Amino acid sequence: LGITTVFVTHDQEEALSISDRIVVMNAGRADQIGSPFEIYNTPATRFVASFVGTLNLIEGKVVDPDNSRIMIGDQDVTLKQSVTAYKPGDTVSLALRPEAGSLAESAKGDTALTGEVISVHFLGSVVRTRMNVAGNTISFDMFNNPRRTSPTVGERVTISFKASDLLVLP
Repeated sequence: LGITTVFVTHDQEEALSISDRIVVMNAGRADQIGSPFEIYNTPATRFVASFVGTLNLIEGKVVDPDNSRIMIGDQDVTLKQSVTAYKPGDTVSLALRPEAGSLAESAKGDTALTGEVISVHFLGSVVRTRMNVAGNTISFDMFNNPRRTSPTVGERVTISFKASDLLVLP
């Protein structure tokens, strides 16, 4: 039809599914303007990251800014995103979507975090597991597979994901 329409909604699924472009408003300001894919996968601010979809917010400490190395507790992680604006010892906020992580034995990611399972929720087609990694609660989703045993509370597990899925938030 070629008609421009402005549609205001608080329903994230609706906004992501029917929009060509989305404006995420925060306190009367446009925090980010972009396609649904951009808004969900590369949020520009901490607010956008936490407002759109389910998200893990993880705290890390910069170790080597020139090589994008951080520590999450005692676990060394090399990011794809630059952290040269930070100094060694600075705290950084990181975002990781639950669907980005998989149990290490079934995954092909280049980055891993190990922690203790604190809850497992069967949601039908998905099993959501929450784990504690250095004081950070990290959720990850796995498709339900009746031939695979879900982790159990108290078990130490390793999730694997692509380093590019771990985003540094301003």
